[in-house]
Amino acid sequence: MIDHNFDLANINSINLGVSLKQNGNRYFIPSDAGTKNALSAILRDTAQAFEGAATAWEAYDVSEDYGDTRRIYSPRNSEYMAELSTIFDIGGLPDLANLNDHVRDIEYYFGEFTDAQGRKAVGIRKATQLKGTLGARNRLVRLVNDTVVMIEEETLKLDTLFDVIVTDAHVFILNPRNVELVARITEQVAATAVDKIQHIHDTLAFLDMSRLQTNISKHRQMARNAASIAANPNLANFQQVRIEEMAGRHGVIFKALANGRLQCRVQDHAKLLEILDARRYHLDLEGNGGDPYRASGRQKVTA
Repeated sequence: MIDHNFDLANINSINLGVSLKQNGNRYFIPSDAGTKNALSAILRDTAQAFEGAATAWEAYDVSEDYGDTRRIYSPRNSEYMAELSTIFDIGGLPDLANLNDHVRDIEYYFGEFTDAQGRKAVGIRKATQLKGTLGARNRLVRLVNDTVVMIEEETLKLDTLFDVIVTDAHVFILNPRNVELVARITEQVAATAVDKIQHIHDTLAFLDMSRLQTNISKHRQMARNAASIAANPNLANFQQVRIEEMAGRHGVIFKALANGRLQCRVQDHAKLLEILDARRYHLDLEGNGGDPYRASGRQKVTA
């Protein structure tokens, strides 16, 4: 899928950039040919890591608890990819000449690549390992003519893989946790949580969701569930009977309001959102009534 967006075998230009945490400013870092070759190798290895995942490509789900490596993508114009899209569109940047003075303030670094067809790809990595060797100054050595020689200069270490590759149309996510930090998804989910609950309330005329708006932005996972539910293109097709049946199996208690809507107890808010987000199910393989289950991680499969 990535090779449809970018020609990994024919890269014409490479820039190394960084973003500083304190002020959010971004800069290019002058780089030699060896560094650029290393960045190209990291980009190719990242694309290969996706191919090694034993899953089909799946759309990024803001409420998913991702574990093992999966092939995750998102349209670049998604509301949650705005920060990454900005990095892709950054264009020309000033060079950061005094890198030594700022290296501990680097939040993430990125490689900007252009292929032979003029298409662009940007690989981004949270700068944990990049800064990790700074404290090892005068403890790192290199081998010269069968002799180990102390490295006295400040040393930086590039990672083996990028966390994410951004192309013109798509964002390909290898490390969701780091990507969410760079993209500031948690903050964005919290800021829009009330609107997402209102959308669910307006779409499902049989449910009253108004009480969830009070504190939804303070509850990280509930806000993520709400965002996922609101983004479901089939939300308007949800059936009251099915939801009441599943809610009953999971101990969710409703009361009918004067306007005909169903309102659950405050302590059941999280359960209700998980039901609407398809994260609770009931399984009965023994014919004895079965048991309710909760799935923080899930993958949609085909028959």
